[in-house]
Amino acid sequence: MPTNNDETIPHPPASLEEKQSAIAQWNALADEQDRAAALGITHASVAKYNASLYRRTARSIQHEIDTGTAVCVCCFKPIGRGSLAH
Repeated sequence: MPTNNDETIPHPPASLEEKQSAIAQWNALADEQDRAAALGITHASVAKYNASLYRRTARSIQHEIDTGTAVCVCCFKPIGRGSLAH
């Protein structure tokens, strides 16, 4: 069991470099979905949803870098403080 104050993270936090790399990778995946839709490889509505999800993921990581608070990709509420938190 973690002994730090943040019981919601069962592993060491990612470094700044790892977070920045993850942002670039999520944005690249979003761009890939846009290209797949343009080429007809992926249905446009599926690609649009995927790209949006990937960009929200990148944005949530950037928010964590900027503020120090991790947020949910879907609702942007702080992790552990949303409606399902106990």
